[in-house]
Amino acid sequence: MAAYDLAATFQAFLDAVNSKNWDQVEEHISPTVTATYGEKQESRDELVSRFIVSAKEGDQLSADTWTVDQATQSVATRLITSIKNTLEAEGTPSRVWDLVLVFFEEGRISRFYQIASQVSRDPQFGPWAPEVTSEPSKNPLSISQIDEEYRKYLYSFNDGTMPGVVLQGWAKEVSVLGNKVPREAVPNLFSKVIVPVIAGLKCEVEEMVIDVRKQQIAVRLAIEGVPENKNLQKDGEGKKVKVYEHAMYGFEEGKIAWVWAAQAYNSTPPSGW
Repeated sequence: MAAYDLAATFQAFLDAVNSKNWDQVEEHISPTVTATYGEKQESRDELVSRFIVSAKEGDQLSADTWTVDQATQSVATRLITSIKNTLEAEGTPSRVWDLVLVFFEEGRISRFYQIASQVSRDPQFGPWAPEVTSEPSKNPLSISQIDEEYRKYLYSFNDGTMPGVVLQGWAKEVSVLGNKVPREAVPNLFSKVIVPVIAGLKCEVEEMVIDVRKQQIAVRLAIEGVPENKNLQKDGEGKKVKVYEHAMYGFEEGKIAWVWAAQAYNSTPPSGW
């Protein structure tokens, strides 16, 4: 299946959901699909039912930040839900976004991972954040280089080298969840809002989608260990946990220029931070 066909196939799936054509929706999904929404693993019927409920309420789905990986037959997007029954100023529907990674086998969805953005659902984080795109790179990275640069950044949280890696590997100004941030401010920001949340845990890549043409990468992360953060101590103090996160990054001239992320866990920093 050609790369453009992957995007067209997923768009056709979204169109079928929006038009409530459930026979077509079923046709797009493999009988043995693996699906998760947040922390919850879903059966095929549960996956379809979730879309049915949303469509019956009048919600409409669209996607941006398309990341298409021919090698792994996969697509990642920011999946946008326009909510009919929640009105904002001038009667326009509100919008929220999730991050999805979708894998195909023989043209049908075989793995569907979705995590809701809590930031987009919380009014205190401000107005809707539009899509962010990268400027074309004169010296683009290869697939293996994108993989390597991303893992260098990710594992810097595991070994405590994040500040130096960010200052070396990020663009001078970056977009973090739609907000412009100077590179020099990122290490301090992440030290406040990420490091204390996942203290005691290690990050690892579970799924990856790389679009070398767009210089973009999307990942499904498994974050595992014994958390120091009480908000993540689901089974009690000293017990191991495994939580998930989705993230998307864009590169410009080999440096990370923007990021979206959504967590399937309580990402509020613990008290005292």
